Amino acid sequence: MENTMATRLMQLRKKNNLSQTAVANQIGVTPALISAYEKQERNPSIDKLIALADLYHVSTDYILGRTYKDDSSKAINVEQLSDSQIKIIRELINNMNS
Repeated sequence: MENTMATRLMQLRKKNNLSQTAVANQIGVTPALISAYEKQERNPSIDKLIALADLYHVSTDYILGRTYKDDSSKAINVEQLSDSQIKIIRELINNMNS
């Protein structure tokens, strides 16, 4: 199977156990448009591409085929954390990677 954007979108949706309807509801489009993305009939707009990357916790580069590694395991949501908490997490990750 070729690693086109359409293929990656389908793989990511299935990996996350989501239906086309669920993805469509999450990013504010129709299920038919998600189907069209996955069949290579249409390409997502930039804002929808970003929404898909956020939904799947991957980079837009991964979806576009510019990188080959799905970095979803590296995604950590730190929006609600203080700067000092983020610093502690970074230190822990650096120590674990050493």
